[in-house]
Parts: sequence; structure tokens; C-alpha cells
Amino acid sequence: QSWRRAVGYQAYQGVLLDKDISHPQMAKTIKDAKIAILTCPFEPPKPKTKHKLDINSVDEFKKLQEYEKNKFEGMVKRVKDTGANLVCCQWGFDDEANHLLMLHKLPAIRWVGGPEIELIAIATNGRIVPRFEDLSAE
Repeated sequence: QSWRRAVGYQAYQGVLLDKDISHPQMAKTIKDAKIAILTCPFEPPKPKTKHKLDINSVDEFKKLQEYEKNKFEGMVKRVKDTGANLVCCQWGFDDEANHLLMLHKLPAIRWVGGPEIELIAIATNGRIVPRFEDLSAE
């Protein structure tokens, strides 16, 4: 009893995640969060080929870099178009994606486990999105 008076406590209904926002410059507090719950990786699609990809010049590297940037920007735009103001992703994402999320003022949490994702969906009455093509404002 005495610790309750000394420390104080407050009960919340919902899910508590022990995770950090993915970029130190992203907002730490989100009011009236609309969460995009993703189980798809936040990365450009892998080429569907068994052949290796050789990059032999700076020009080829820049084309590949531009392709990746365009894919990431498309993914961020899809999330923003849904009205979401927080991304909760089961998988990680690379520095380029993290940087673009930060630039678009879209805080993100990565490496959220499967059971936690399900609990978030239940608590928020949200939908788990397995592919970026399935994102919608619902």
C-alpha cells in the first residue's frame, strides 16, 4: 500500500509496447494515432530472378539507388494517403526508408513481434496489412 502512495500509478486500457520510435528526430508523442499495422517489409521488392546483379559503373549504381528511393517514396506516400500518422511494422527497414519516414513526419516502430501486432490490431480495431498494395484508409 505505501508504495502506491509514494510512487503513484495509473491503469490504461490497451497495449503497452516496450519499443522505441525508429529515428531519434521523429515525434515521441502521437495524439489520436491512426496506425498503419504492417506485416510486410518496408523495403523495395527483391528481383524475381536467380541471376546475380552486376553493377559495373557509377551510373548503374545511381540508377539502382534512384529506383530504391522511388520505391520507398511510393511506400511512404501510400501510408500517408491512408491518413495514418504512425507506422507499426513487424519487420525492420533500412536507413533510407527510416530517413524518408522522418522527412515526411511519419513516426515508425519497427521489429514489432507477431503477437504484439495482433494485440495492437485487436485493441485499436485495426486491420493488419500484409502488402503495401492492400493499404487503405479503413
